[in-house]
Amino acid sequence: MIPNDTPWTGLEAGKVDTRRVDAKGRWSFFWAVMPRADVALVLQLAELPKPVPDLPKLRNLEIRFQTLPGGPILYIRLKDNAQIELFETLCRDVVAAAELAATEHEALERSIGRTFRWHYLLRGGRAEVLSEEAQKGLIGEIEVLKRLIAGLGAKPALMSWTGPSGAPKDFELREDCVEVKARRGASQPFVKISNEHQLSDVPDRRLWLSILAVDKVQPPHGRTLTDCVAEVTDLLERTEPSSILAWDLHLADAGYDVLHDYAPWRWIVSEPEFHAVMEGFPRIAAPIPLGLSNLSYALSLSACAPFRRTWEMVHPLLFAEEDDERA
Repeated sequence: MIPNDTPWTGLEAGKVDTRRVDAKGRWSFFWAVMPRADVALVLQLAELPKPVPDLPKLRNLEIRFQTLPGGPILYIRLKDNAQIELFETLCRDVVAAAELAATEHEALERSIGRTFRWHYLLRGGRAEVLSEEAQKGLIGEIEVLKRLIAGLGAKPALMSWTGPSGAPKDFELREDCVEVKARRGASQPFVKISNEHQLSDVPDRRLWLSILAVDKVQPPHGRTLTDCVAEVTDLLERTEPSSILAWDLHLADAGYDVLHDYAPWRWIVSEPEFHAVMEGFPRIAAPIPLGLSNLSYALSLSACAPFRRTWEMVHPLLFAEEDDERA
């Protein structure tokens, strides 16, 4: 049942019933009730984009293109009406973002991108800013991602970035996996391994442990998490704008919201050091004895030293698979 005092109140369930969001709006957005009484936001389009972008499946939202007798549309449907209040806020934010666009194509991209930035809230994510530890971890992964973008291109690099989705490894390429650890440069010479799966072997893939120092500093030194995100966003806008949506989705999965204020925290970041996780590397890895689980431990950096590899040694291996495919 649709609650009273919402933009969807009074719209008839059982068919696609709509009401214009803003009669004076630049773009044709409508409040809509879908045939199963699910509420939605609809953007009426003059034509479908070519090519039609891939739209990932989201847990509590459905975002799809559809061609109706009156023309093509993009719709964003809420699957759980219990979250209708938050969904209304999302919809109004999507419309506001699209109204800044000069073309329909840009309005469409803004609508999809803003939806991705919101979706983690609708799946039960936190609305608060990321903690200092979470900021450090995300900054470390972004530093490695930048190197993968330079060598592989944006789309393959973003596809390999699995950490925000909760996968055991932060990056999963065809022949390599990379686990990233951010630490304070002045702390004890250890990194925390959170569970037995982080450094476990992956069949037919090399495994690398990348360690960075991410230190908090006082203004005007260093950069904020927002600055780090903006750097990659600007890069993608210049080189591969079609990858912006995937970038936004990964950030949302990581809990980052562009509307949050990260100005109080500024960071300096070291170059990542890579280590080959192979036979003899110090680790607790699955499988482990029956009855044990969720193991975490401190890994000594000095014990990792014999397995350290320079970036010049690592990147030809990481990027060889892409070179083979291009050949």
